[in-house]
Amino acid sequence: MAFNIEDPAFQAGREMRRTLYGDQAVARLEATDDFSEPLEDYVTRAVFGETWTRQGLTVRERAFITIAITAALGTKVPLERQIMAAVNTGATKEDIKEVLLHSTMYIGVASGVEAWQVAIETLKTLGKY
Repeated sequence: MAFNIEDPAFQAGREMRRTLYGDQAVARLEATDDFSEPLEDYVTRAVFGETWTRQGLTVRERAFITIAITAALGTKVPLERQIMAAVNTGATKEDIKEVLLHSTMYIGVASGVEAWQVAIETLKTLGKY
């Protein structure tokens, strides 16, 4: 792999991935092949190491914002991951419900219903429903 593991943004991103998604996310990162390495490097540095670690919003607030955005985009896998991240950082079923209810008012009922279904499935999988 060509990851620059000495890069502070990469190091911070790797630890944020662990915080949000657990050790399996870091293991997946370490198992990256030459095809997906540029994407994983970028996501680790820019998304997790430079954005999720910024001052100004808590990790909890960032998780809630990202749930709302992925619900609006209708992206099932990212929404599942964001719900998992929120739960891993202390969010409750009630928190997720409130984020989705608020989001549904802006993203539309059809998108909201789909997001609620993803949340139900994800929370059940995590044993948090």
